[in-house]
Amino acid sequence: MFSKPFFPKLSTKHLVSLAMLMALSIVVGKLSIPIIPQQLVISLTFIVSTMIGAIGGPAYGFIILALIDLIDMMTAGTANFIIWWTLLEAVQGALYGFFFYRKPLSWTSKKDWVYVSVATLIIMGIGSFIFTPLLIQIYYKVPIAAQFISGRWLKIFEIPIRVILTMLVMTQLQKLRDWRQLTDINPK
Repeated sequence: MFSKPFFPKLSTKHLVSLAMLMALSIVVGKLSIPIIPQQLVISLTFIVSTMIGAIGGPAYGFIILALIDLIDMMTAGTANFIIWWTLLEAVQGALYGFFFYRKPLSWTSKKDWVYVSVATLIIMGIGSFIFTPLLIQIYYKVPIAAQFISGRWLKIFEIPIRVILTMLVMTQLQKLRDWRQLTDINPK
């Protein structure tokens, strides 16, 4: 775990792949479905973030998700920049890298299912259940209790969906030779 380099060396193939995933993340983010405006949004960007973390590791995951947030904010046409949202995205990028960088996963391994479940709980716990409600309270003056009463608690139903989709996508990607070369792993 500690033998992983903080800033792994990136080849041209890695850089191009990460750039393409950045673009994909922005596009997928635009396809998000707002359930409760500025409070509860359903999105599949976590899959792309997982892929970015698997290729780039914690350091590049941090940088790339911060860049994605900045680009997304600039292309949204709003001047509502709050550094804490960008830092939250960056921290989540580091977590995706921490949990999925050079991590082989197997659909049939119970241990891997538990691993992905714990990773999802930690990432969502920090992002969706702790800091997002806190930032919404600070900047939009919506009390945390009101956010959970009005629907933020519904995000708990997203946890098993994220776990299943992460396992489905990542285990299938690991069957691809090019993906194994990018992530330097061998499938189980």
